[in-house]
Formats: sequence, structure tokens, C-alpha cells
Amino acid sequence: MPARCYITTAIDYVNGRPHLGHAYEKVLADAIARFHRQRGESVFFLTGTDEHGQKIARAAEAAGKTPRAFVDELVPAFKQAWKVLGISYDQFIRTTDPRHELAVQELFRRLHDARSPKTGEPVLFEEAYEGLYCEGCEEFKQEKDLDGDGRCPIHGTVPKKVRETNFFFRLSEYDEALLKHVEAHPDFIQPEYRRNEVLNVIKDGLQDVSVTRPNVPWGVALPDEIAGAEGHTVYVWADALLNYLSA
Repeated sequence: MPARCYITTAIDYVNGRPHLGHAYEKVLADAIARFHRQRGESVFFLTGTDEHGQKIARAAEAAGKTPRAFVDELVPAFKQAWKVLGISYDQFIRTTDPRHELAVQELFRRLHDARSPKTGEPVLFEEAYEGLYCEGCEEFKQEKDLDGDGRCPIHGTVPKKVRETNFFFRLSEYDEALLKHVEAHPDFIQPEYRRNEVLNVIKDGLQDVSVTRPNVPWGVALPDEIAGAEGHTVYVWADALLNYLSA
């Protein structure tokens, strides 16, 4: 039976048309996929688009369109670019695909039922949170993440102070399990310097992470059976991350 190889690019955020940076990554991934196919391996090569979130909703509003119409008009430009470049992907996934959205909702059902390996507490919990939110990054920032003027070093903007009630994933209670797994499997993360970076992050202490946003309707809705889910959508980073599984 031939060896199996799963190759994926990052999925592209469709708040604008494809550019050279998008193409650079696809060409590199395509070269790797072709190399493994020539070795007789069974290759699955994935690419796609990340289509939810507040930033896309605002870009659509500025263009006078609904978010759905906005992304539906942009996605063909990405597909056409990869066709022109001869990118030999096996599947193109969109985070607005119904099967992806169903997969995201199923994961949150499982998280809702899961319990912490340390304390037995629910791993998904609801809590009020106040933090500095960078709309460009679509994530909350800590003071240490900002430059000397209190600005996002990527976008040059001052994050907004936001207070909202979110659902959180109890990541802080998985540090020991993750550390044990990474140390027991030296090839799990490559190259080695990236593995060492991950180990240092774990050893520094993991923080619970926000996985939903209220009042951001352009996203995957939490399943109705989760108490308090009304008005919440899955945080765009958590939604997009799951495409590698839902594909």
C-alpha cells in the first residue's frame, strides 16, 4: 500500500483579491505535492478560502454587499488564479461549505460534553471577558503583544477595549498532556526549532482561549442545544482551523 501524504496550504482570507503572497505559497505546496506523487505516494493536496468573521462582514458592508455575496464574488478569482498557475490541488474547501459548518458544530457539541483531564470541569465554559481587540488580526491582544505606543505591530492600530461574554476552551488544563505527547514523539512537530518553540510556549503556561464571539453574525452559529448559545458564532480562527479536518 503506498504511503499517504496530506499537504495543505493555509486557507486564504477573502477580504480582497488574490496577490503574489497567496501565489507563492501555492506554488511551493504544489511542488511538494508533485514530488511526493512522483515517489508513488498517495497524496491529498488541500487549499481553500477562509470566509467568515467581522473583517469580511465590514469589507462587504463597505462594498455595499451582503457577506455571502461578497465572498461568492471573490472565491472564483482565487480558483482561476490557481488554474492559471497549474496548481494541482485535490480539493478546494470553503469555510462556508455546509459540510464544514456541520463539522464545526459537531466539534462544539463534543467540546460541550467533554471534561477536563485534570479537574473534571467542562472544557467549554461561558465567562465575561474584557480585553484589547485588534480587528485587523481578529484576535484579542495582551499588553506584551503591542509596541511601545500600544499599537498592534502588524496593523499599526490601537486595539479597542472590548467587554463581552464569550465561550472559552479550557486549554490551560491540557499543558501536561500536550507536553508529554510532544516530548514522547520527537517527529510530531518539524523542524526541530519549531518543536522547541511549541515546547517553550507550553512550559510558559497555556491560557484558556476564547472560541466564540457574540454579536458577530457572519460566522458558524453555535448549536442550539448548548445553553447560552443564542447570538454566538464560532470565533473565526477556531472555525478556519477545523478546515483541515472537515476536508
